[in-house]
Amino acid sequence: MRKISILTLCAMGAMLFANCGGGSQSVTKGRQEITIPCQDQGRSDKNFFRASATAKSANLNTAKQKALLNAKQTLAANIASTIKSVTENYVNEMDAAGASEFEQSYQNMTKEVVNQKLSSVAVTCEKYYEAEGGGYESFVAVEMSKEDIVNAAESAISKDKKLEVMYDREKFRQKFDEEMSKLQ
Repeated sequence: MRKISILTLCAMGAMLFANCGGGSQSVTKGRQEITIPCQDQGRSDKNFFRASATAKSANLNTAKQKALLNAKQTLAANIASTIKSVTENYVNEMDAAGASEFEQSYQNMTKEVVNQKLSSVAVTCEKYYEAEGGGYESFVAVEMSKEDIVNAAESAISKDKKLEVMYDREKFRQKFDEEMSKLQ
């Protein structure tokens, strides 16, 4: 009886191994890789925040506008995430009282700066296609310079006396550069 259950267990294990890809079958067999236009131009690096997006519509203009809006929203989210990380790292090294107030004020201020700057993003790639089944498909990539964001934020800080007192430009830029170098 014991030999039968061990034999059964071995047989089940062998079947499980064979069914779960224990062989040398390729995961991509029969699949075709899809190349998405403008996607490569939508990758951020140490100098630029970038994003790409696509949209489909029955109207070409609407497809363009939707893709651009989606790319800008993605760009804004990427910038906000980086700024949040930079600010947290910067605040952790601050010795000043009110560091958490600085963090919150700075993040709110930079959100406003980013929203203002989004109107002037550079479009680095645009491709349009007729979609299968009718309509149009739009692919877009956009970018915004790291320097534009930092300079606009510094300009806004100079107008806020409380933030300006707690702001160490060199230390903040160092943290910002460290975070941007992770984007490569």
